[in-house]
Amino acid sequence: MKRSAPEFSPFTTSVLRAADRRLRACERGDEMTRYAACRAALCALASVDTFYVGHYLGPTTLSIPYCVDKKQFLSADVQQFGPHGMSAYILTGQTYRFAVDDGHRVRLGWDVSEHPVQDAVVLPLRRGDGTEVIGMIAVESITPDAFDDEFVHAMEWLARALVWEMNQDREFAEDLGLYELYPELDSNQPRNELEQFRLLSGELERLRLALQSVELPATDEFADQRRELDDARAAGERLHLLLVDQHQVRSPERQPAQLESAALTTRELEIATLIAADGLSNRQLATRLFISEKTVKVHVGNVLRKLGVSQRSAIPFVLGEIHPSRDL
Repeated sequence: MKRSAPEFSPFTTSVLRAADRRLRACERGDEMTRYAACRAALCALASVDTFYVGHYLGPTTLSIPYCVDKKQFLSADVQQFGPHGMSAYILTGQTYRFAVDDGHRVRLGWDVSEHPVQDAVVLPLRRGDGTEVIGMIAVESITPDAFDDEFVHAMEWLARALVWEMNQDREFAEDLGLYELYPELDSNQPRNELEQFRLLSGELERLRLALQSVELPATDEFADQRRELDDARAAGERLHLLLVDQHQVRSPERQPAQLESAALTTRELEIATLIAADGLSNRQLATRLFISEKTVKVHVGNVLRKLGVSQRSAIPFVLGEIHPSRDL
């Protein structure tokens, strides 16, 4: 049977196949990695300066969980929109291309005096049956005519693949009734503050790995960027400490009597919780917490001594992670 869809060049086909593999390999609920896979594919196909994904929260509200502008990740945002802007246009189900209005909508609200947008494509993300627009996926470029027809077709395919994978998270579970009778088995829904801690700690670990993977030349030209990178890595460690502090303050009733009298420091409590929750080795703890393995050994020794146990395998029981009498 002859297909009506346009054919892709061999290079575009290879890029989309690689993106498809990345999308399929993502863990359930890992939207950020899926967005990154789409962005990587589109950047390989054309000169993309800005990429973002938005989701409609209502008729006039758009959430933007993922945005990269000139290789810089921007904070997630929630915006209100009026009837004449890009968000309203995409909500009608239309595809936006720069030539539609010579870039008027894409430039609304932006300072275009320096490096103005010269080309853009914004596509609606549709629910599985294609009737409901649930969001958008967008690219912008400061290069004129950066996005040709083949690029737009490739982006349309990626948009459908992205929504399909997102739908699998929800529909697969619904079709099988996995969590209808046993909602407590849905690992994407934290049941208590310890599981919430583990979830947030895992996301911080992803951030740490991303920051660790960045390498900058040791030249004066990149001195400022190296300082900013060091600051970001330090901020990651501070967030870990703040997370542990909040966990300790918000759930004092979950701390067993042994822990109350143990007087663990913030760092010791963090290490004890990670051992109990994830069973991390000293080397893994050192990597995650940006400290030396020798320092970890000192902290673990203090934890064992203060909790009154001799083996690290006893730490989960003392903290209540797997204690049968605790509501976990």
